[in-house]
Amino acid sequence: MHSIRILTLLLVSLSAANAAEIDVRRLDNGSMLILVEGEFERGDIDAFRTKISSVATARATVSFRSEGGSLVTGIRIGALIREKKFATVVPDGASCASACALAWLGGARRFVGEDASVGFHAAYILKSQGPAESGPGNAVMGAYLNQLGLSEEAILYITKTAPTSIQWMSLEDAANYGIAVARLPHPSDADSSAAESAQQLEKSREQRAREVVRLLVQRSSGPSAEVVPFLASMYAETVVYHGKSTPRQAILLNKNRVADRWTERDYAIRPGSLSATCARTGTTCRVKGVMSWRFYDAKTTRRSRGIENFEYRVVLTGDAPQIIAETSSVHERPSAPGPLKKAQRDFQQLFAKVAKLVKK
Repeated sequence: MHSIRILTLLLVSLSAANAAEIDVRRLDNGSMLILVEGEFERGDIDAFRTKISSVATARATVSFRSEGGSLVTGIRIGALIREKKFATVVPDGASCASACALAWLGGARRFVGEDASVGFHAAYILKSQGPAESGPGNAVMGAYLNQLGLSEEAILYITKTAPTSIQWMSLEDAANYGIAVARLPHPSDADSSAAESAQQLEKSREQRAREVVRLLVQRSSGPSAEVVPFLASMYAETVVYHGKSTPRQAILLNKNRVADRWTERDYAIRPGSLSATCARTGTTCRVKGVMSWRFYDAKTTRRSRGIENFEYRVVLTGDAPQIIAETSSVHERPSAPGPLKKAQRDFQQLFAKVAKLVKK
């Protein structure tokens, strides 16, 4: 029992170290901006409540950049936002997914910036074989969404996607399911020149190129049996792969080895890191970003994780864009497990052995 208490305290300490960053700023017009960035942890509920305690005006907006985290934290923060009648926004180029998206839904008014992403999936719990959908978690999520006034159709849309994938919401989806959301307003000129029109077209191409890479990363986290067929449709017949001209089949074999070695793969683009530049003439765009990855093998219980820079060249041709170049470089790989990690792992192995003995 004493060992269990020690382990619990250690795990709580680790969670606190990864808490989201919450900052409150007063704008020149007297309104307040509340910035929330990073992974949601349970301790962020009290931190957020404390930070907004002095924000009495409804003229406040909460800005999100986060890939998610604790379900309960997302719901509690969303409820606090709705209680305060704050607006919510995902700024230009940022992502807000999973628990973050639930908090964003709490806004009395909801906004998304240019190329911003809001993503949903079902609630889950972590088991030895990976994420598994949680019925009780979905029930709690559904009750919260119902309190926000969302329809049954909207609730099903938000909770239908498996935990290992994600449903990125478009403005068209939001309109179809009655989820009130608007684009952040931008200054515009009704009498725009031809140059301005060309600039808007360029932005549209860049946005599409980013969506291609975002979809590629998202689908690469899916079931192994689905990854290679999908990639086969994305890569050109010959690709400049890490500086060398490489046949598509060789690239697919390499990707398949990774999928076979690691039964579960979780890739995530770092919020705000994705950028695209397109050639003035032609259909080629260069997409760069930073991606974190976590691998797990259920058979051996091995794990691996890291962070890398990546770059793709995408050709936007009709409805079937193709990747013609890919390169990446790992710039952060975790060192060997420290004493704390090792102690946690040893305890978990011991606990599993004891559990088997009890069953016998």
